This record gives sequence, structure tokens and C-alpha cells, in this order.
Amino acid sequence: MAQAGSQAEILAAIMRERRSVRAYLPDSIPDEVLNACFDMAILAPTSHNLECWQMIDVRDPARLTALRHCCLDQAAATSAPHLIVAVARPDLWRRGRALMLDRIEREKADPALPASLRDFLPRFERKYRLLIPFLFEDGPLHMLAPLKHLLVWGKAWFQPMMRGPFGRWEQAIWAVKTAALACENFMLALTAHGFDSCPMEGFDAPRVKRLLGLPRRAEIVMVIAAGRRAEGGTIPQIRHDRQHYVLRA
Repeated sequence: MAQAGSQAEILAAIMRERRSVRAYLPDSIPDEVLNACFDMAILAPTSHNLECWQMIDVRDPARLTALRHCCLDQAAATSAPHLIVAVARPDLWRRGRALMLDRIEREKADPALPASLRDFLPRFERKYRLLIPFLFEDGPLHMLAPLKHLLVWGKAWFQPMMRGPFGRWEQAIWAVKTAALACENFMLALTAHGFDSCPMEGFDAPRVKRLLGLPRRAEIVMVIAAGRRAEGGTIPQIRHDRQHYVLRA
């Protein structure tokens, strides 16, 4: 219990230290630190293990200048040495499915795999061969989405059903949620390494997508400014009592 308490205290300290910093020193974050933080982002919860998100660490000086302008030249964007663009990519579900099927095949070939997990793998494989395409395949002109909604609506009269995500809009929301979880892990990891961040929503998304050559279905979730805070880089934090957020039902 003492160890658990210590871990809780460390996590609480990191979360309290993490602030949205708006002014940065010019010093860059070492690549090994950034890579370690990206590794922590990958550990975030991810729906269906499909990991339909990307983080683009913009390094090209010309693109970085243009990206700062796309972020409305706000202080965090112009002073931070690093800007990382977090992108939800629902269109990458096929890549995630293929990676999972490949992993399942490698696990099946492992003679050291525990029997309990080996018995579970066929059900897991059926999910990626059957359920995932059912959820995410839209068909020509996205015609399958309303048909799937109708099918699930009918079955849901008799039993609880997972109702999507079907169609482009639902899948965009689904991918944004997963990407946001990864962003929080990334920013907390930066704090643990002694660096700071600011998740920015003030940006021109179509211009950012054009700047980075992103496809139409990509959704810019946030642009994260990162570096080491300068003096006066934070403003007073305002939070309200727990009763405004936590309900009991």
C-alpha cells in the first residue's frame, strides 16, 4: 500500500505541475526525451487497438513558421521551440486491423504462448476479420452506414447493442476521442521529464491540413506547443469544485 500511495502521489504531482504554458525558452527538447514521450502516448487507451491517430512533429523551419501563423500567431505557438500536430485518422482503420491480424498470427505461432491466451485468440481473430470491417466499411458513396444503423436499431429493440461508429461523422468523433487520450499521455510525459506544453485549439484547420498534406478525412485534434516554460509563462489556473463535474447515478 505504501508503494501504491507513493505512485499516486507522484502522479498527482505530475498532473498538478502540468500547466498550459504560453511562453517558452528557446531551448529545444532532446530527441530522446520527445521519443520517450511519444512512446508514452502510444500506451494510451485506444478503441479496438486500431490506433487511428498520428502526431506530426513539425521540424522544417519554413513549415514551422507557416504553422505558427496558422495558429493565429498566439504566444504559445510563436515562442515554443516545438509544435506537434495531433491528428485523428479514422481512415487508417485498415492499417490498424492489418497490424492486429499480423500480431495474432505471430502470437499463434509462439510455442510459449499460455494456453489461456491461445484459447482466446480465435475469438480475437474473428473480431478483426468480421466485426471491424462491419463497423468501419462504408461502401460506395457511404451507402452502408444507414443500412447498418437500421440493422442495429432493429436488433437493439431486443438487446443492448453497440451502435457504431457507422459513417464518416461518427468515425471522426471516435478517432478524435482516441487521439485526445494519446495527447494527454504525451503532455503528462513531457511534464514528468521536466518540460512543458500547451494544447492549442486556436488554429485554422484547413490551412494546417494543406500545409502538412493531410487527407480529407484527417481531423486536426490539437496543436501542442512544447518546450521549457519561461518566467511568466502561465496564468492562474481556474478550476471549480468536484460537485460541478461528478454526478452519482
